[in-house]
Amino acid sequence: MISSGDTQTSKNILTKDYISKAIQKLKDFAYDELYVLVDFVYESEECSFGADINDPVSPELIGDIEIGNDLALEEQYYALIHELGHAFLYANKVEPKDVVLLETLAWCEGLKITTNLGLQVNERKFREQMMHALLLYDAEAKKKVYGFFVDDRQN
Repeated sequence: MISSGDTQTSKNILTKDYISKAIQKLKDFAYDELYVLVDFVYESEECSFGADINDPVSPELIGDIEIGNDLALEEQYYALIHELGHAFLYANKVEPKDVVLLETLAWCEGLKITTNLGLQVNERKFREQMMHALLLYDAEAKKKVYGFFVDDRQN
């Protein structure tokens, strides 16, 4: 368990030590409970969950999460929370077809897992990272429908 003394909660700031321990706890949960491997990818900002890996050493694995290590440590933490949400949804066969709904649900499920593990987030920073990602997916979804990017702010 990570003690609350490892955070600076009065300012809602998470220390690097706290985040590193929280990331390890999430990695352990992913492997032990969801059978998902977590890797940090060198020289990348990309993050993803991939299902159905074929690992001859660990055939029970259902997928892997990759987190780009070029992201700031706190961004890696929040990205891992999100990708863990995807892994949870995949493991439980709950995946909406609408990409924006799927991404929203992944953020929420990941946060629920994090909370259930007794871990904390900086709510403002988490929300900002989540909203930034969701707005990108929303723009992509609109481009797919309309064939070009739509700016909702013009109305």
